[in-house]
Amino acid sequence: MNNNNLESFNLPFNTNTLFLFSTSGSQSSLEKHNKALQSLSANLSYFTFPHKISAKEYANLLKSPITRGGAVTGQGLKSEIIPFLDEIEVLAKNTGAVNTVVNRNGKLYGFNTDAFGFETAVRKHIGESGLEIKSAVIYGNGGVSGVASYVLKNMGINVTMRGRNQGRVNKKMEELRLKDFSGPFDLVVNATPMSSYQLSEVTGFLEILEGSKMVFDHNMPEKDNKINYLEQYCLKTDTYFIPGKDMYIPQMIKQWRLFINGALDTSGNKLEVSENDIKKHWNV
Repeated sequence: MNNNNLESFNLPFNTNTLFLFSTSGSQSSLEKHNKALQSLSANLSYFTFPHKISAKEYANLLKSPITRGGAVTGQGLKSEIIPFLDEIEVLAKNTGAVNTVVNRNGKLYGFNTDAFGFETAVRKHIGESGLEIKSAVIYGNGGVSGVASYVLKNMGINVTMRGRNQGRVNKKMEELRLKDFSGPFDLVVNATPMSSYQLSEVTGFLEILEGSKMVFDHNMPEKDNKINYLEQYCLKTDTYFIPGKDMYIPQMIKQWRLFINGALDTSGNKLEVSENDIKKHWNV
């Protein structure tokens, strides 16, 4: 946290304070979430770190008695952490990915709020655009790809996958029971950080964009004041663009309700927050 922001923080550390650990390493997230928790008088503190951590190490950290839970964002962690959890919801099992872990009396419970956020965003924009979406290609083979595949197939959309490492893509496609087919694809889903880079540098990406009607970008470089090259491409080619924030906001609301509800405020009372509470305190 830089010195200009320190004066606005008065985190209520005491013997009952619990921590939320994220693997995003995002400075903006650290500041935003702690301000919101402070305004709610929640006896919780959000901490994020940028370095790599194994699924086992992360699960051990989340199981600590000083931990309330974790936001799982690290590459590969969303699926790798599953064997170290005590219980996971059905949706997380079906998608093969967990992005939210809650510590309840020393037991780790895994949830997937990404699926809810992704479906909310895609349904909203298909409805608003009036575009007919029958086929989709997912670029990337991490945890988000499983979520996107599950949601799109349930929506009756034919799904395939591409990526930089064909071996990993083939393995993921087999795991998700996806079939390979050629484009053009109605919908392109970017499930990687590649929109932070010039698209010409990303293996095979420009090819799958040809002829597409709609593009969804899970990555949000703009939140850290970086250029979103995929959004720029869509503006130049008049391709309908769905920003990652339209998935992030609904999933974030659901995620923070899981973290906060049942936790204590600074007076020792149990907290219960609504969707509107989250919107208000997170200013979304």
